[in-house]
Amino acid sequence: MTEAELSKTYDISRITVRKAIEILVEEGILIKKQGIGTFVAGKKLTRNMGVFMGFSQNCEANGQKPGTKLLSAALVGPVGSDEKNLGLGENEKVIVIRRLRLIDDLPVILEENHFSQKYAFLLGENLERSLYETLSEHGIQAYGGKRRVTVCYATAAEAETLGVKKGSALLLMKDICVSPDGEVIHTCKSLICPDRYELTINIMPEFVS
Repeated sequence: MTEAELSKTYDISRITVRKAIEILVEEGILIKKQGIGTFVAGKKLTRNMGVFMGFSQNCEANGQKPGTKLLSAALVGPVGSDEKNLGLGENEKVIVIRRLRLIDDLPVILEENHFSQKYAFLLGENLERSLYETLSEHGIQAYGGKRRVTVCYATAAEAETLGVKKGSALLLMKDICVSPDGEVIHTCKSLICPDRYELTINIMPEFVS
């Protein structure tokens, strides 16, 4: 329904309609897409960045259905900062697992995990279930780590996989996950659709005497 139709239906001015839409967009109830229109926003997955929690566990805590589509899994040579981040030995290879994460069947995150060759057993596991559950079954507990978040823009291939337009703004999240004794378990690069996923940070007050 257009602004003019809303104005006529509810007997209010177009200025009032426009202001109401702006407020609803600010509150995340509506989404404006340039050149397309205004739509009701779907329920976002909210994730507290200060709490270590897997995607599946986070979805279930929010009352949403997690889903995973395995795109590829292979043992390959290290790339980028793999040697440094994973503490690789000489000539050691890397397990690269690429997955599409879904919420209520809607694609939300394009994820790439890198593990050292020590975790090659993962290639024989069902990689469309929680990786952390699988690791736990092998006696490996993920404890926490480091996270960096920035913004990037979808390439043609990324846009097609996530169901967005090429050049759309995405959240780029890079994680280094460690065990309780500080050993790096894996690194993860996630491309996130920001209109379907929300990151929050709880800030505690600091009192200075």
